[in-house]
Amino acid sequence: MANPQVPIDVDPETGIWRTDGLPMVYLPRHFLVNNHVAVEEALGRDAYRAILLAATEKSAIHWCRAEMKTHSLSAEATFRHYFKRLSQRGWGQFSIGRIDTAGRNGTITLRNSIFTLEAKGQPPLCYMFEGFMTGAFRFLLEAAGTDHAVTCTETHCAGDRAHADCGFAFGA
Repeated sequence: MANPQVPIDVDPETGIWRTDGLPMVYLPRHFLVNNHVAVEEALGRDAYRAILLAATEKSAIHWCRAEMKTHSLSAEATFRHYFKRLSQRGWGQFSIGRIDTAGRNGTITLRNSIFTLEAKGQPPLCYMFEGFMTGAFRFLLEAAGTDHAVTCTETHCAGDRAHADCGFAFGA
């Protein structure tokens, strides 16, 4: 991937950045990673993980609904677009392994996660992305007319250095 392929519109009066009409924030990776580590240390991993799951799931559903309308995409195309955009925004390279709406499950791998590149803490390090996946898959199930709660687990983490990527399994 060369230069960013994400369109960025900057309002000259307010300085607000937007991509596809949604307000955005551009910040250094170390800020996000250090903040992530500090909050985990303050709250404990389990509490922080639960908070992140709820927040990022809600955000993913909102984003997918907005992007589906903005780009007139099908639900599955929107799901794929979501992970493509996350990859283009520097979170890491997401690859959809399997999505099965009938079986209500799927898998995704992630290479070059910002959390494993910074390698702070004990694996699994990329649990922040579990809510991204539950939200996007919940959106997909909702569009198929079968809204269900979705769970996701980071099955392996590149942060343990035994794996080249991080793996996630999700399902309803």
